[in-house]
Amino acid sequence: MSYAMNQAIAAYRTAAATVAPPAAVTLLFDEVLNAIVLAAGHLRKKEYEQSQSRIARATGILRGLRQNVDLGVDKTMGQQLIDMYTRNIFALNSAVGRSDAIERLSTLAAGLLELRNAWSEMTTLSPRKLQTIQDEIRNERIVAECF
Repeated sequence: MSYAMNQAIAAYRTAAATVAPPAAVTLLFDEVLNAIVLAAGHLRKKEYEQSQSRIARATGILRGLRQNVDLGVDKTMGQQLIDMYTRNIFALNSAVGRSDAIERLSTLAAGLLELRNAWSEMTTLSPRKLQTIQDEIRNERIVAECF
């Protein structure tokens, strides 16, 4: 498990109920990314049920974020966020059965990481590196199953 993932998991567990909204969203994206990494590891081992369980966790978090978009603040941006969450939920759910699932998960993680890092700029949380996430998805390096 990478140092960044250890920090993300620890931060999420200790501060989930008491953090500012931008930090909470950042930590939720960390959980989504961690679930994608774990799903890829299960796919490599041909553990399809466990992989689908991790994807369900990721999409559940994205659904929660989608449901909490406040269209009253900026309707255009809010709708863009809703659309982005919806597209990612669909793409994650359809990736698992594909022959190029690992590459699809890597591509999806790259986009979600960009959004996660944008949220982290409003917090004291450090940005995560794309190369680290992609290495964890594509290679045999697997995140410990802590959650």
